[in-house]
Amino acid sequence: MRVKLVGIISFSLFLLMTVPVYADVTSLSLEKSFYTIDENIKFVGTQNGTNVVFVVIHDANGNYKDMLAGSGENEFTVIPRPVSSIFEDKGIHNATAFTDSQKLKDGFTIRLEFDGEKVFVIPDFVLELNSISDKTIKVEKTITFTASLRDSSVSDVIFSLKNEPMGATIDQNLGKFVWTPSKSHGSYQDVKYNFDIIATKEGQEDIESITITVEKAYVEPEIKSNSQVPEPEIQGDVKESKLASFVDETKDPQSYVDRYNNEIIYKEWFDENYIQYSSIYEAVGLEESVVIEPEFGECGEGTKLMEGKCIIIESKKAGGGCLIATATYGSEMSTQVQQLREIRDNQLLNTESGISFINSFNDVYYSFSPIVADYERENPIFKEVVKLFITPMISSLSIMSYADSDSEVLGYGISVILMNLGMYLVSPVMLFYVIKKIKRV
Repeated sequence: MRVKLVGIISFSLFLLMTVPVYADVTSLSLEKSFYTIDENIKFVGTQNGTNVVFVVIHDANGNYKDMLAGSGENEFTVIPRPVSSIFEDKGIHNATAFTDSQKLKDGFTIRLEFDGEKVFVIPDFVLELNSISDKTIKVEKTITFTASLRDSSVSDVIFSLKNEPMGATIDQNLGKFVWTPSKSHGSYQDVKYNFDIIATKEGQEDIESITITVEKAYVEPEIKSNSQVPEPEIQGDVKESKLASFVDETKDPQSYVDRYNNEIIYKEWFDENYIQYSSIYEAVGLEESVVIEPEFGECGEGTKLMEGKCIIIESKKAGGGCLIATATYGSEMSTQVQQLREIRDNQLLNTESGISFINSFNDVYYSFSPIVADYERENPIFKEVVKLFITPMISSLSIMSYADSDSEVLGYGISVILMNLGMYLVSPVMLFYVIKKIKRV
């Protein structure tokens, strides 16, 4: 210990003889956020001159622990010392920097904490976000606000979001939040989106939760109980019926038939609440397509025999629901299902090649998707396996949002197919080959 003290004093005297006389310490900190017990601790700071700077360390009880020295013009660096030689007991320590022209009590002091494994500066600020009130917005309208701290003097804070709705962003330096909910974020009723705004600095973190409500965007079909629905009047052999209450006469009635044929949830809703109608065709005011039964009880192409009549088989039109994704992520309003719906409606259905692909895809997809979706609902483990399998695929489809023309849809579509072939087929084969080769070695 004496040898160490003599060395420090000798070095200090040397610096005193070679450096100008007057300076005051104006700041002190560690060169990095923390030092472990097996590292050398290094203090840095600023001064109003070029004098020798001393850093004296005391424990919380005021007991002297060690002294370090250094110098520099305006900015100084103290000669590093092992953490283990200075800090022995866990707890708070004070490090005071001063020049030979200052008294110890007039120096610049910071508080350090040693937890037995590392030493770090105790922040002299409290990171706390101002309260943010809940917001309400309409679809396709932009909402913006700025997150701020109670202590406005705290700078260099990083802002981020957690569980935010798709498309929402925040400037990490300024805290400015911006979001424009699309139509897919709306529903037949108000939809609440709950997420967190996070502020972080030097190991401190504060979280402010916020709810943004997207107002009702669509008119929900009126659902009447069976007791409120009058029986259709029958005059002779002619049965008169009115359109169902949910029918919008400005829309193509075939669109309701398509949804009935392609979306299981929609079909179940209609069958349960509109039992007074013999079919979806009657409810929307369309005549069900029937052809005259040919001889020998055989029906032509595109029809099938039902109750003695040849009924035209309705083909699955583009625009059906994604049964597997809905079952996997739990809701038609989930981010992933909305992403698929937007790509289908905004890119694929706006081009001829996209429409052709959707029609062909639906013929295959709806032949097995109801079975998979039902099994997912019955088996949570299978549901998680499906989620693990399709999530990368859905992520890769995001590049389709850049396709605007027929050629771009075709080009991006081929790229997505090749990407997924590589991800789900080529990569596992190559991995298997490498593992097999390593085992041989």
